[in-house]
Amino acid sequence: MRISIIDLGTNTFNLLVADISADKQINILHRSKYPVKLGEGGINQNYITDEAKDRAHLAFVEMKEIINSYQTVKTFGFATSAIRTANNGIDFVKQIRQDFDIDIQVISGNREAELIYYGTREAVGLDNEVVAILDIGGGSNEIIIANSEKIFWKKSYPIGMTRLLEQFQPSDPIKMDELQDIEEFLKDKLSDLIIALKKFSVKKLIGSSGSFSTLRQVILAEEKTEFQPEETHYNINLEDFNTLHKRFLDSTLEERMQMGGMDSARVHLMVLASIFINFLVKESELSILFQSSYALKEGALFDYLKTLSQSEKSISSDK
Repeated sequence: MRISIIDLGTNTFNLLVADISADKQINILHRSKYPVKLGEGGINQNYITDEAKDRAHLAFVEMKEIINSYQTVKTFGFATSAIRTANNGIDFVKQIRQDFDIDIQVISGNREAELIYYGTREAVGLDNEVVAILDIGGGSNEIIIANSEKIFWKKSYPIGMTRLLEQFQPSDPIKMDELQDIEEFLKDKLSDLIIALKKFSVKKLIGSSGSFSTLRQVILAEEKTEFQPEETHYNINLEDFNTLHKRFLDSTLEERMQMGGMDSARVHLMVLASIFINFLVKESELSILFQSSYALKEGALFDYLKTLSQSEKSISSDK
């Protein structure tokens, strides 16, 4: 069976095409991403602008062509923060259905967190250790405290990087008083998370978002080490992160654009993403950072595989 999965993120749309064999093995055939910036210009007003809709439409034209070329039998679309909080989000989803014959499911923050957990668990190979999983999004940030067997705590915070960028509009480079204002804001919004991290004695933070992938790519470029896409996770040395964090704070947008490994679609958000990560490290007992190459779309794939297996077991037991 060949399926496609679309993750309609606030900053980036992601497409994944995969084969599921009869013995339930997965073969990923295609990945692509589209810097739609769906939340730009309207996210804090709970509105998807016409310009953002146009960018989304162009992305769907490309994705539909790819889906058709692979002749997938099912397509699953998942809409996250920008769409679920937009007053015109449902109308947007209906228009996509009408124009491209693709059904989009608008999922809750809790469901988003679950799918991110399923994807990260496969990428990193979790064990009994309780870890924190963080997906830094444009509209929301999902945090899951879990091990390989169980989710102990999860929450979706509607303070993604696009929202913070439009709310604080920091200078370039960011000023010290602006940094302090953002950290005070995070301290207020994330107080329950800091308590949870300490309660479960979490030492390891696994990041599953594009921001963490960008950190990995920039660090590897600094080391002149080739990026290995088949490696589904990467240990980010804390000293390397601290050095890079300071560089981000001191840099202009143009200087960040010149950094090796920088994702041009994420360059405007990396200072805020780095501040977010650094805040969690400072305020908790976190001392180990990992990057996961799998997130929501891979989690949705593994969740669908589990559903298929359970369905076949049910049919078998009824015979």
